[in-house]
Amino acid sequence: MLALLTAGTSLGACPGTHFDPPPDPLVTAESVLALAETYLATSPGAAVIEGRASQYSDRGGLKGKVLLLLKRPGQLSLSGLSPTDDVVSVLVSDGARFTAYQRGAASCFVGRACPSNVGRFASIPLESDELVGVLLGRPPVIPHRVSPAPSMSWDRDVGAYRVELTGDSADLGLAHGRTQRLWVAHGDGRIVKTALFEDGKAKVEVTYSDFATIGGKVMPRRLDIHMARESTDLRLDYRDLDLSPELEPGAFTFTCPSGTNLEELPCFEP
Repeated sequence: MLALLTAGTSLGACPGTHFDPPPDPLVTAESVLALAETYLATSPGAAVIEGRASQYSDRGGLKGKVLLLLKRPGQLSLSGLSPTDDVVSVLVSDGARFTAYQRGAASCFVGRACPSNVGRFASIPLESDELVGVLLGRPPVIPHRVSPAPSMSWDRDVGAYRVELTGDSADLGLAHGRTQRLWVAHGDGRIVKTALFEDGKAKVEVTYSDFATIGGKVMPRRLDIHMARESTDLRLDYRDLDLSPELEPGAFTFTCPSGTNLEELPCFEP
């Protein structure tokens, strides 16, 4: 795995800390979005990430090791590991189809990699490539209206620009019926937080912190994800990141174990 070369500045702060705007602030939402786009364009094409996950929800708590294999566009393999590094659960997608299986289960699930299906097993209901972007610290920016223009202000609590986007009503995907807030760092355009709202209520929030420069790319090493569904809080701590992996051709396929029931899951789109 690649060594962490340069520790970046985390924009998290102790409660009560406030950050004044920079002496040369950007003054329009368009300029902030353009800065964010320069950061999004630096997304790694692929990554192998080892880390730890902890999740708490109305159903209880889970902790464990995780292995993420990610390749754009939309290919992913998310594995939960035992203390001895045995795979106990897996979600795999080639960008079009997915397979999900938990060790010892009677059924193995397959289907189209639509947001409703991916969300059943990854907790975050996004298209495969949108999910890959979130996990790489490059969350999607929703298709949005340009009139009225997006709003922008400096968030003194976060220490970043906050831009609010209203979803394009013609878009039937991620933007449909939603608004998005993006918190964008001054200077390099890192997205340090993003949130999607429906009917004025936050459905999912992702906060990125503990940034480092790895192989010339700025990457978050901690993701804090809050989802309204079942009051879920998920933390991912990335321990080892390889941004130049040699992935086998079958890295994003999984064969259901012999004897399991193969269940095709339908998509339920908004």
